[in-house]
Amino acid sequence: MKKTQFYVCPVCGNVITAVGQGSFSCCGITLLEQEPETCDENHQIILETVDNEYHVTMDHPMDKGHYISFIAYVTSGSVEVVKLYPEQDISVRFKKKGTGILYAYCNRHGMYRMLVKLNRANRG
Repeated sequence: MKKTQFYVCPVCGNVITAVGQGSFSCCGITLLEQEPETCDENHQIILETVDNEYHVTMDHPMDKGHYISFIAYVTSGSVEVVKLYPEQDISVRFKKKGTGILYAYCNRHGMYRMLVKLNRANRG
């Protein structure tokens, strides 16, 4: 799962995940693999531990023209994707599954990532 790739349609917002590179199209457009960037000051992923879950939030606009489309948690054995919509709060929970990567996709600025390390202090 560490080779998971994300492809997002710029027309309809469809999200395609693949366990490696591929060639995908949607709405008549060949989709490009999303290249995640490290979070910047406008796209900070906030991670809190609540019980045996990660609670993920972001301070980001959720307007019809500018919003976080989805948040994903990828570990060595699984991929979980939560689809978000404009005017919805960014509040997502994932069951802790170990070290992994959180991804957030902004419909205007692209994909961002944050490493999640499981250590003794945050084992649920």
